[in-house]
Amino acid sequence: MKLGLVSLAALNKANTDAASASYCTSFEQSSGIKGECVLNTDAVVSINKAIRKYGVTARGEIVATIAWMLYESGNWKYNINHFPGTIGQGTRTMMSWSYVSKYAQQVHADAYNMAVGLATADVSTADNQTKTAVIDLVLNNDDSFAAGFWYLTTQAPTYHNSASNLRDGNMGDFQAYVEQGIQTTWNADRQAIWEQVNAAIVF
Repeated sequence: MKLGLVSLAALNKANTDAASASYCTSFEQSSGIKGECVLNTDAVVSINKAIRKYGVTARGEIVATIAWMLYESGNWKYNINHFPGTIGQGTRTMMSWSYVSKYAQQVHADAYNMAVGLATADVSTADNQTKTAVIDLVLNNDDSFAAGFWYLTTQAPTYHNSASNLRDGNMGDFQAYVEQGIQTTWNADRQAIWEQVNAAIVF
C-alpha cells in the first residue's frame, strides 16, 4: 500500500500554533524552557521519516499518532516531562520510562547498553542519571517524533493494520486506543485535537 505522507500545509492546519515562525521563540522567552520546542517545518520531516520507517499506511493510524503527540507535547513545546518533572519520561508522546527504555534499547542498542550499565537486567532500578542518559538517546527530532509510530507497531500491534481499530475518521476508535492501547485517560482536549488533526490531514 502506498504510504500516506503528511504535507506541511496539512500539519500547519492541524497545529496552527507551530506554523508561526515566532512560536518557539515566544514560548522559550515566556517559559524559560529551551531547546525543546519545534516548528511544523521540522516536525513534518521527522513525522514522514517515521511513517516510512515503521510502514504506517492507514490514515486513521497516522491521525491518531499525530493527535497523541500534539496533546502530550503541548503542540510541540515539550520533549520531556515538566509537570511534575518525571525523570525518564518523554519524547513527543511523553512515554513513561519503561517504554522509553525499551524504545532506546531497540533503536540505539550499543549506546543504550553503555548508558544503563549494570541496570540492564532490571531497568526499573535505574537511577535518575541513568534515565537521563537513556532518554537523551531518543530526544533528537527523528527518534522523538518516531516514538508514537514505534509504540503503535511494536507495543500495541493489535491497533496496527486492523480492520476494526483506528479506522479512518473514527473518533471512537481513537478514544479506545487512548484508553486501552496507550492506557491513559481520555478527555475533551484529546478529542478536540483529534478532530482538528482529522480534518487537516488528507492524502
